[in-house]
Amino acid sequence: MPKASELLSSSPSVARVSWDGWNAISGALLVLWIGLLSVDRVDFLGGEGGFILTPFLVLTPLLLVFEGFRVLESRAEIRVQRESRAYLILVLLFLSVVLISTLVAQDPLMSAKRSALLAFLGISTFAVAVTVSGRRDSRRALVSGAKLGLTVAVVFGVLEMLAFISNSSEPFRFGFLTIDLWPHMYYGIVPRISGQVMDANRGGLLMVFYLFILLRWDRPGVRRWGWLTIGSMFILLSLSRSAILSGSITACLMWGEGRKFRVNRQAVFAILIGLVVSSGWLIASSSTRSAVVRGLEPLAQRLSPTEASTQEHFTLLGRGLEEGTESVKRATIGMGYGNSYMELQDVFPGNKYGNFHSLYVTMLAESGVLALILSLVLLGYPLGLPGNWRSLIAGFVAFNVFYQTLAEPLFWFALAMAWLTVQQSGHKESVSRI
Repeated sequence: MPKASELLSSSPSVARVSWDGWNAISGALLVLWIGLLSVDRVDFLGGEGGFILTPFLVLTPLLLVFEGFRVLESRAEIRVQRESRAYLILVLLFLSVVLISTLVAQDPLMSAKRSALLAFLGISTFAVAVTVSGRRDSRRALVSGAKLGLTVAVVFGVLEMLAFISNSSEPFRFGFLTIDLWPHMYYGIVPRISGQVMDANRGGLLMVFYLFILLRWDRPGVRRWGWLTIGSMFILLSLSRSAILSGSITACLMWGEGRKFRVNRQAVFAILIGLVVSSGWLIASSSTRSAVVRGLEPLAQRLSPTEASTQEHFTLLGRGLEEGTESVKRATIGMGYGNSYMELQDVFPGNKYGNFHSLYVTMLAESGVLALILSLVLLGYPLGLPGNWRSLIAGFVAFNVFYQTLAEPLFWFALAMAWLTVQQSGHKESVSRI
């Protein structure tokens, strides 16, 4: 006669409850992972470590462990398609080239640390993308995570403003962790509100990522417009031209998918009437005109091509190209991944995060022409095939012209999802729902 424990372990209802439990836990962790994906204002090491222990670094191993238990418990089959294998091979090859470049680094320890982080980002986000693409509730998890991320941005945005008003630039300590709430400043005067991300440009890109998810998979309605308004407001408050460019390209490509473009004469007429009325009001009211000019002056300076940081960007691009082509050896193997700051001490004195402000130029200068080619292939392939993530990757391509997101989890996660979900003719098993 079988024991009671054996009857329980073989009971379908008990097995079902067990599977539902793993699925619920891993699903909640996935939502939390998406919502806290790029948070770097929180350091679980309390500022005492040699790096910032972010929520992403803490949550990723937990998520992968519970996703593994879920897959084993449900006996789900994870299909790794041709594009998935190709992406993994390319990433591993890319990481190998980067690791080789550390051999010639002036600061080999720093190069090794940053290479290790890059390897963790590339491989772990691929593993998460594989499990996400196999979940039935993947859309819901992504949308819930995006809404959680926007909620976190609002909380941190309010705290940033309070810190700025009270002039509290020191990080707050809560037990074993610290929270840095000081906003990124424009000319030391205007705060660039960036939510949970310390860097305003990366904060703006995170909002582009969340808005893309909501536009793609959230249900249409008033609530979605509210979330989209919050995200758009943060992009503007970040004063990030790169984020605005990336968001504009992503939105335009999404809007144009499958459309036959027609000019709506009524809409054009309404816009023209609005422009005439507003222009007449500004001409007639000198006080209103002066107030508008004063309010837009900082933004106009920020968007001007003659603005100081714009000129600095072009200077850095030129320096990077010079460094990357200094010799055959430099063009082949670079100066060592993560070592740009060594050559830019005259521009960023004492700053270990100085770089050439362009993913493409940085890869050429730090790891050589092969690393540049591989990064272009990784970004370019999803653009050539239909897929739900293609428009976001196009925005990332533009963003990385004047910035670099190699150390950003959302960059590697979106890139992996784009590769895993591309659609080909005669390749119908590709995951099209996400």
